[in-house]
Amino acid sequence: MSSILDQVVTVGVESTYGTPETSTVRSFEAKADTFTRDVEYIQSVGFRRDLQTVRSDRDDTISLGATGSIECDILNKGQGLLLQHVLGTTSGPTQNGSTTAYKSTFSSDDSGPTGSYTIQLSRVDNTGTLRPFPYEGCVATGFNISQELGSNLSMTIDFDAENEQTSTGEATPSYPSSADPFNYTGSTISIDGSATTNFTSFSLDGDLGMKTDRRFLAGSATKSQPKRSSVPSYTGTISAEFASLTDYNKFINGTTFSISAAWNGAEIESPWNYEFVVSIPVAKFTGSTPVSSLDDLTVIDLPFTVLDGGSSAAVSFFYTSTDTSL
Repeated sequence: MSSILDQVVTVGVESTYGTPETSTVRSFEAKADTFTRDVEYIQSVGFRRDLQTVRSDRDDTISLGATGSIECDILNKGQGLLLQHVLGTTSGPTQNGSTTAYKSTFSSDDSGPTGSYTIQLSRVDNTGTLRPFPYEGCVATGFNISQELGSNLSMTIDFDAENEQTSTGEATPSYPSSADPFNYTGSTISIDGSATTNFTSFSLDGDLGMKTDRRFLAGSATKSQPKRSSVPSYTGTISAEFASLTDYNKFINGTTFSISAAWNGAEIESPWNYEFVVSIPVAKFTGSTPVSSLDDLTVIDLPFTVLDGGSSAAVSFFYTSTDTSL
């Protein structure tokens, strides 16, 4: 008999959008279950004698797919599978020299995510039976990366799914061995190449601009694969102790700058460590004024927006691990 502690989230990369992949999968330690079926109801109501309410034979339920998200800490192994279809372009893993360290690069582009996943949630019922719910055709629509003091590095990816079903058997869970999450003690945030010493939190949000309701008069409510239909936006916030006018002046003058947020883990093989890096070549602060108080040091929140510099990816993730494949 299973318990709530046996519930699992597995992810497989689909070779074709909407075709379930449950044989080659990886399991992720998701922190919540947010996937839900989306439906619409079409009813017909007109003049009819003795009508009491909507007739049962005039009420149809239409499945529109599903939506949900995966929130998990970023581990130093196994994360590449989730990252590969978020921003758009993926390269690697590429071996660093002759070491056991491999680097993968995930970069934004003009097309956005073109791949899809099957995400399966195994939910336990009150009899102790695990009930697998596969979500086919899962395409990333947005993400959040955040780091707070006293916490692990966290990532949430939002998905649109073509379908929710319960007819596919449970995939066998598979986890990376001896993996460890990145946390705030290994983080360094640099502005224009200079490491900062007064930042207390970092977050980056991406709206990938995907059209998720691509349905047609074609004999079915099944949607077509989401595609980019609007300009993506990447925004974030850095919180800090107020140390000088440097960042404030960047805000009021509209000065652009680069951001590098890096998390270092244990050494793999000299000179390479486990590492996750968010690279933003061009950004600008959109606020704000420092705030003082009588019970704390003066602080400043620095919301920022990412801009396209025209010569490189607007946002890139670099992931160094011992993973030889995504």
